Amino acid sequence: MSDTLIWDAPLGTAPATWQAAFGTEINSLASGSYALSSVIIDNTGGLLTDGTISLALGAVAPSAAAASLAFFIQPLNQDGTTYGDGIASGTVTPVSGYIGSLSWPTNATAAAQTGSFKVGIEIPPTKFKLGVVNNLGSALASSGNTISLALNKLNLNG
Repeated sequence: MSDTLIWDAPLGTAPATWQAAFGTEINSLASGSYALSSVIIDNTGGLLTDGTISLALGAVAPSAAAASLAFFIQPLNQDGTTYGDGIASGTVTPVSGYIGSLSWPTNATAAAQTGSFKVGIEIPPTKFKLGVVNNLGSALASSGNTISLALNKLNLNG
């Protein structure tokens, strides 16, 4: 038995592939607003353990002093229909499931933004959705926004 812990491809396949984590609900998301994804991520079969978020945003000009997007994992509840604390959208931020924020410097000129963060997000062994709070100080673009997730697992057998 090896004592080496390595990243392993999901289910023995090639390296993890990016999958869409949000639909169009993030388009035009106002600053200070929350959106729960319409995309259900099903981890009940693969039981993958870790994830990484990547994003590409249409033209946006971050203007808040601490411009960021805050991300949440919202697992499916025992009722089989509600995710996380049941907040789907609006200006109320979920009280649980926070996994981190991706920050930007302020920018007076609107430009496309890209980023990747938080390698090793702990993924629940259930169905779940991601949520995002826009703290950029300006609304997201009306189109051209993608947020993706790649799932992985750890292998103790090196």
